[in-house]
Amino acid sequence: MKKTLALLSIFLCGISNANAGILSPFASTYATIELGKSVLSHKSINSKFENSNDFFENLRQFEDIALGVHIRSSFVGINVNWSQTSLKNNRLNGYNSLENSAKYKSDQINATALFFLPIIPTRAELFVEAGVVDIGSKLHYTPTGGTEVQRKSHETIGLYGVGAQVSPFGGDFIRLSAQRYIGKIGLLDTEYTTFRLGYLKSF
Repeated sequence: MKKTLALLSIFLCGISNANAGILSPFASTYATIELGKSVLSHKSINSKFENSNDFFENLRQFEDIALGVHIRSSFVGINVNWSQTSLKNNRLNGYNSLENSAKYKSDQINATALFFLPIIPTRAELFVEAGVVDIGSKLHYTPTGGTEVQRKSHETIGLYGVGAQVSPFGGDFIRLSAQRYIGKIGLLDTEYTTFRLGYLKSF
C-alpha cells in the first residue's frame, strides 16, 4: 500500500508540474496508462499461472494496469509506473497436487530509461528501454492434505524491453511494448515477460 501511495504521489506531482509548465522548456511530460499481460517461461512448470479475474474485474481492481509518468527530452526518456498483478495456477513446482489453485500477487514499481528511433518525425518511432523493477509479491497455496502456505518476497531486478509508439494527431501517443525481466522471479522460480498496450497523455 505504501508503494502504491508513493507512486500515485509521483503520478499526481508529475501532472501538477506539467500543468504548471515547470518542465516545458526542457522536456515533454505525459501521464501514462497501460494494459498489461504477464507471460511466464514455457520451460517452467509454473508457466501456467494465469490471470485470476476477467478483464472487467481486473479494471475494477486496477490489476494488470500500469499507471505512471513519462518524461522526455529529445530522443531520451524516463518512465516510472506502478502495476499490480494477480495470477493463479492449479499446479506448483514441487507439489503433486493442491487443494485449490495456487495464487500469486505482486505490486511492481518499474523505472526505465528509453532511447527513441524516429520512423516518421513526431508521428511514429521505435524505442528500446532498460531499467529496474521493484517487486513485492505473495504466494498462497495448500498442498493436498496439508495446511495453507503463505510466502512473501521482495526483490529488485533488472529489465530490458522494446516497443513502438505512434501519435496519429500529434501530442498524445499510443504505445505497444514488451519488457523482459533479467533472471527469475523468486517465488515462482521462472522467467517473466510483460506485454503492454498503453496511452500517453501529454500535459
